[in-house]
Amino acid sequence: MRQPTLAVAEATVPAYHFSTAEKIRMFFPCLRQRLRPRRHLIAGPFAGEFGLELMQWQGYVRARRAHYEQAHVITYPGRDYLYENCVVHYHDIRLEQAGYGYGLMSPSEAKNMAQAKAAELGLEDYDIFSTTLLCTQYHKRLCWRQDFRVFEEPPLADRIYDIAFHFRAVRKVGPDNVKNCPPARCDELAACCRALGLSLCCIGHPDYSYCAKGAEDFRSVDLRRTVAGIASARAVAGEISGPMHLANVCGKATIVWANDQWRIENSLRWNPFRVPIYCAANDTYQPEPQRVCEAIRKALEDLEKRTECFSKPCYTLPAQRIACNLLGA
Repeated sequence: MRQPTLAVAEATVPAYHFSTAEKIRMFFPCLRQRLRPRRHLIAGPFAGEFGLELMQWQGYVRARRAHYEQAHVITYPGRDYLYENCVVHYHDIRLEQAGYGYGLMSPSEAKNMAQAKAAELGLEDYDIFSTTLLCTQYHKRLCWRQDFRVFEEPPLADRIYDIAFHFRAVRKVGPDNVKNCPPARCDELAACCRALGLSLCCIGHPDYSYCAKGAEDFRSVDLRRTVAGIASARAVAGEISGPMHLANVCGKATIVWANDQWRIENSLRWNPFRVPIYCAANDTYQPEPQRVCEAIRKALEDLEKRTECFSKPCYTLPAQRIACNLLGA
């Protein structure tokens, strides 16, 4: 793994960095909530990256939900699907400004927002489960548990597509906009796949992803529809991002690419149902379309064998705990 690249990323990516004193102080509310949960739970606000919400945050919230009479979650609009049996409230923080990891919000800012929501709801006996309580791998491992479920919805069409693409197209504050795939290259990749006789669709948030020419557009702000779009394909392909992790939680194999092997390794660890993850490239965010197309062809051939002509699921139950990545997330 290229550790210097990781060190640069950790130093330059906009995110809130906890002091040593803050990390130590956070153990006390962790222990108190574990040992003596109150009547209600305010979970959030979550204002970070979708991949972290999906593979870390929502799993912890689901595990904590059983200890409370009622749980309220504060997150982005359209994320209700992740929090069954919870009351979901939206904040107005734009994804482009939120920062990376768990976001730019400080512990005091997060606490103030949660307390304001509790006051608005008339709650008095409540706990605040915020991302600050997950500030290191030790907090996560010693204090909390995760609960994951396979997300499954009926397909959106009568047919099953060979590949669902997620083409990242978000302009965030920070250094990683190079992850976006130029539309012309997306269209070229789609054309390459269609030349092989593959049927295509595209998933993702309509504001933060691109739909290639000739592909069915299943993008949506509603995660339930996105899950249904993923269920409409045999596998999902794209640069490593939140929607690609979502595909894995939906029990779907993925074909991924990134500019560093450590990102590939993290994707393999963030795989609670141990679905097949195929690597199209580990040295660039914008691999040549022919290279990706060939990786997709080989992946589908292998997946067909693994699933007996796509008649069986490719995921494994029960879910395994998500390992903390190198950045402590």
